[in-house]
Amino acid sequence: MWLGSDALGGAVNIVTGNKNRNYIDASYSFGSFNTHRSVINAAATSKSGFTVQLNAFQNYSDNNYKTELPQRLLANVQGTTATSLRRFNDTYHNETLIANVGVVGKSFADNLLLGITLGKNYKEIQTGARPDAVFGQLHRRGTIIMPSLKYKKTNLLKGLDVTLNANYNLGYEKTIDTAYADYDWDGIRDPKATMGEREGGQLSKFSNNNGLATAMVSYQLAEHHSIAVNNVFSTFNRKTDNILFPANNALDPAKKVNKNVLGFGYSYDVDNKWSTNLFGKYIYQNNIIGSRNIASSTSKLGYGLALAYFIHPNLQVRSSYELTNRMPEATEIFGDLENQEANPALKPERSDNLNLGVVYNFQINEINRFSVTANGVYRYSADFIYNRLNNNQTKTVADNREGVRTLGADADIRYSYKNWLSAGTTVTYQFLQNLQHFEPGYNGVSPVYLDQMPNIPYLFGNADVSASFRDVGKKGNNLTIGYNLLYVHAFWLYWPSLGGRSTTDDKKVIPMQLAHDFNFVYSMKNGRYNISLEAKNITNKPLFDNFSLQKPGRGFYLNLRYFINKTK
Repeated sequence: MWLGSDALGGAVNIVTGNKNRNYIDASYSFGSFNTHRSVINAAATSKSGFTVQLNAFQNYSDNNYKTELPQRLLANVQGTTATSLRRFNDTYHNETLIANVGVVGKSFADNLLLGITLGKNYKEIQTGARPDAVFGQLHRRGTIIMPSLKYKKTNLLKGLDVTLNANYNLGYEKTIDTAYADYDWDGIRDPKATMGEREGGQLSKFSNNNGLATAMVSYQLAEHHSIAVNNVFSTFNRKTDNILFPANNALDPAKKVNKNVLGFGYSYDVDNKWSTNLFGKYIYQNNIIGSRNIASSTSKLGYGLALAYFIHPNLQVRSSYELTNRMPEATEIFGDLENQEANPALKPERSDNLNLGVVYNFQINEINRFSVTANGVYRYSADFIYNRLNNNQTKTVADNREGVRTLGADADIRYSYKNWLSAGTTVTYQFLQNLQHFEPGYNGVSPVYLDQMPNIPYLFGNADVSASFRDVGKKGNNLTIGYNLLYVHAFWLYWPSLGGRSTTDDKKVIPMQLAHDFNFVYSMKNGRYNISLEAKNITNKPLFDNFSLQKPGRGFYLNLRYFINKTK
């Protein structure tokens, strides 16, 4: 509740470190596919609490890795017997500067910062939602201009904590599709009489202005009792400037989404024994589609209860129930102007979620320690939101299923030996079953009723091991060696009851994926200088994203990092 999201089941809260008041942290990495990454983080804080914080980063990659293509696509490429070809229109780069100025450590504010984010991005678009649609000049570029405000104060009054955050993006995106040509996977330009690699072509500037304002107030009522109120308001406003056909702008004046999530929570906690969290969320969303003169408002109420109890100091059981609502995102309603098609009729998703888990920590002796976590989940979702391909398979489109039932379980096992060896594995299984009885275009019960939902991995996991060695070569120099294994079981690309079930058919199955990664990190002078080498997917096995779009193969990356922190 306190993260203010309408995400199903929860969210991940990433908190960046802010304990260093005067520091410089700079790194540069170079690797396969002409990939470059640079990062500079720095802060300077005076004795009075005045602070200046700077974060600048740059990413660049040609993304010209080889991709394994099905025979139906290779057949269109003349004069080749290869089974794989390099991507050729997939360059990406962005440059961003984030600056904050304000005060820290004051009686009225732990942090009070005014900031600005400035950035540019450029992305060439190689394919549609499936590799069948391939492009040679289609690309997108954009800017970010986003002012921000951050405020936090614990014990503003005794037991009262307040957090405020706000930002608004004034930037724009521009999609350029003006080539009088078509391309195939050979990268050869084939001229044609009409403009655009996609039908009709495009040269449009989109002001995707979005804003976010978050307010959080929590109060400690008594030793074990606390309450919290959270309100998150977000807004999205897309204005289109059709540079090729300006007269069409009047037909597409605006697309807006305003959403407000109001949450309330009550907690009862007894340290190292048990905790109870009761919460509720009220969501209001207003969608405006100017081109269709449509405005719709939706309000939803959700609530839940979470319990955790220590049977033993090392054994905890936990359970939760939530009636939750997931509102459609702006890109799902309006499209993303790239590979996501609009669906203005998309409905909110509503689900009952039940979770049960256990955490057990134990040790054989002082040097051999274990941690075991296991969880089970049951979920029934009405109007389940999922992505499918559009009719010509060039874009994805968000759609609803009347009902989807999820049964799942995950387990995590960790082991550590002394302070230098750590190993673990995580496995997840989730079975999402379609419960929609009737399907458009079919008489009687749907042929995919009770089918497993397609294009969603159902069995996956990873294993890792790392070893740390101190004072290697010189006192204060440390070496860490790590290995990671990624596994994703083969899963259906389309409905399993429709068409063939051959595991070799590209159109029906996303094949099993197995990747081995290695990393070596050598730090000198207690972390001031760092050199790391990473080898990803060392066996060069094909890896895939959803809809069977291939990810990069084997890659090697070198990273150099310098860190200095002035402390008293």
